[in-house]
Amino acid sequence: MKRLRLYYDERCGLCTTLVGWLRRQRHLVPIDCAPKPPGQTDLAVLSDTGEVWTGDSAWLIVLWALDDYRDWSYRLARPELLPLARQAFAALSRNREELSGWLGLTADADVAARLREVSLPGCSL
Repeated sequence: MKRLRLYYDERCGLCTTLVGWLRRQRHLVPIDCAPKPPGQTDLAVLSDTGEVWTGDSAWLIVLWALDDYRDWSYRLARPELLPLARQAFAALSRNREELSGWLGLTADADVAARLREVSLPGCSL
């Protein structure tokens, strides 16, 4: 698979947020976005090899195609989380920094910035 096409509801707030957010991400598999055709009721993703994903599976394949979120796609594919994939995507895209804090995920640059704020006691050396 070399390319994906995402069909989204251009009147849906979450879908349009998704498209804007996708454009700012690093892709492992490029994703083209297009408004959904008449009669389509949910988010759908089509691969260049003919595979089709809809609903929660479509949200997962979108995450799978992104460099920073592929691991999340595998985690969310678990049976207990799959029905919540749409909510997880919304949380990830809106609250990335807060979620990183909840999960104890801190970038080296953040650790370095925090360490620079620590004052050292006077030293005679």
